[in-house]
Amino acid sequence: MNKNHSIGDAALTTSGAPKKSLLKRLNKPLASLKLAVVIIIAIAAITAVGTIIESKYDAYAAKKWVYDTWFMYTIMIVLAINLIGVMVDRWPWKKRHASFVLAHIGILFLLAGAVITAKFGLDGSMRVGIGDQNNFVQTADTDLVVYSSFDGDRYSKTYESEVDFFVKPPTAQKSLDIPVVEGAIKVVDYKKYVLPAKKVIADESGKAGAGLRFQIQNPNVNVIEWLVQRKANALAIHDFGPARINLGPIPAEGLGKNEIYLNPEKDGVRYAVFYKESKKPGKKGFLKEGEVFDPGFKMSMDFRVLRYLPSAVEDWDLQELEHPTPLTTSAIKILFEGKEHWVLLNDMVKLFTNQAVYLLTYGNRRIDIGFPVKLKKFEVDRYQGTMRAMAYKSVVEVPELGEHLISMNEPLKYKGLTVYQASFQEENGQPVASIFSVNADPGRFLKYMGSLIMSLGIVLLMWFKHLDFKIAKKSGDKK
Repeated sequence: MNKNHSIGDAALTTSGAPKKSLLKRLNKPLASLKLAVVIIIAIAAITAVGTIIESKYDAYAAKKWVYDTWFMYTIMIVLAINLIGVMVDRWPWKKRHASFVLAHIGILFLLAGAVITAKFGLDGSMRVGIGDQNNFVQTADTDLVVYSSFDGDRYSKTYESEVDFFVKPPTAQKSLDIPVVEGAIKVVDYKKYVLPAKKVIADESGKAGAGLRFQIQNPNVNVIEWLVQRKANALAIHDFGPARINLGPIPAEGLGKNEIYLNPEKDGVRYAVFYKESKKPGKKGFLKEGEVFDPGFKMSMDFRVLRYLPSAVEDWDLQELEHPTPLTTSAIKILFEGKEHWVLLNDMVKLFTNQAVYLLTYGNRRIDIGFPVKLKKFEVDRYQGTMRAMAYKSVVEVPELGEHLISMNEPLKYKGLTVYQASFQEENGQPVASIFSVNADPGRFLKYMGSLIMSLGIVLLMWFKHLDFKIAKKSGDKK
C-alpha cells in the first residue's frame, strides 16, 4: 500500500473499515450535523428576539442589544467554521460535490461581505436646506467633545472621544471623568428616551448672556417665547413672520424689516424699533420686567416683558419614557463643580469657572464625505385634499457630476456612496430641507459574488438531481 496519502486518503482499520486521517478526526466535531442544527436554532432565536426588540423599540436598539453583540459575532464565527469544516470533511471533492461546495463558499462570501460592510461601511443621514449645500453625514455613533476658552471667545478642542452610553451607561459610581484645569467634568447618568421641555434659569456665575421671556399679543397673534444669548453681546433672534425680535446690541441702522432690538442692561432692556420703510429707529425706550409697550407696527400689537434675567442659561425638564417616540431623544447628566446639567443629544452646555469657559457637546458623529451636495430644487406631491406627502424628489448639484434628480426610487451613486431620498423637513406647511440617507457598502461586491456562487451551486444541485433521476430511470428500463 502507498504510504503517501493525501488529506482525504484513508487506510484500513483492523476491521477492514477505512481509517480516517488525523485531520478528519480532529475536524469531525466542527463538521457535525448537530453543530449545524445548534447554529441554525441559535440564529433563528437571535433573529426572533431582534425582530421583537425592533418592533417594541427601534432598529437602533435591536442593533445595539442583539445584532451588534459578542454572541451574534460568536455564532457567525462558529457558522463559518462549521461551513469550512463540512467542506474539509468531504475532501477530496468529487464532481457531484460541486453544488455542495459552491453553496458553502457562497455563504462564506456573504458573511465576509457583511463583516467588511459593518467594519468599513457608512450608514447615515444628511440634511440639506433648499438652496444650501452640505458635505457632512450624521451617523448613529455618538461623540463627546469639550472645548475650552480662557477669554470667552477663542475656543480650542481639549477632549474628544467616542461614547456608547446606550450599551454602557455611566453612573455616579462609574462616571466618565473628563479632566479640565479646575478638576473634572463628570458624566454621571444617561437616559435613553426622554421628552425634553426647555427651561431658562438664572446663571449664578453672572458670565452668561441675558435671557428674556416676552409676549407679543393682539386679537390675532399671541406669541410667548424665550430669547437667550449664547454669550454676552451675542444676538439671539426670534422671527415670527410679521416682525423679528432681537436680543442683543442695537445697530445704527435696520435691515429694512420690522424689527425690535432689545439690548440687555442690569435692570431691564433698552429697546429700539425699526420699520421696513426706514433704516433709522422709529422708537426708543427702556423696559423692565412686567412692562408693556406698543412697537407701532401697522398691525397693532403689544410687546410685554414677562421675565428678564441679566445672566441666564438654558436647561431641560425631562420626562423619561420606556419606549422611543418621534419626539424623544437621549440625554446625559454631567456634574461639574457641584452642579448638575442635562445635555440632550446634539446639544451643548456652557460651564463657567473663574478661569475658563468650557463648552461640552454631546452629539452624533459627523463625517465629511469629501464633496458638497447642493439642493437646487425640492418638490413634493401630496394626496388630493390632504397635506400627506405622496411622493417627493430633490434636484441636487454635485461637483464633477452636475445636476442629478434623486427621487424615492432613484438614488444618486457617486464615489462609492449611494444617496437615497429619505424624507423632508417642513415649516408652516412648506418644505425647507431635504433629508437624504447616505450609505457606503464596501462589502457589496463580495455579497454579490456570494449570491452568484450560491445560486450556481443550487442550479448544479438541481441538475445533478435531474441527472440521477435519468440514470435511475434508464436502469429501471433495462431491468
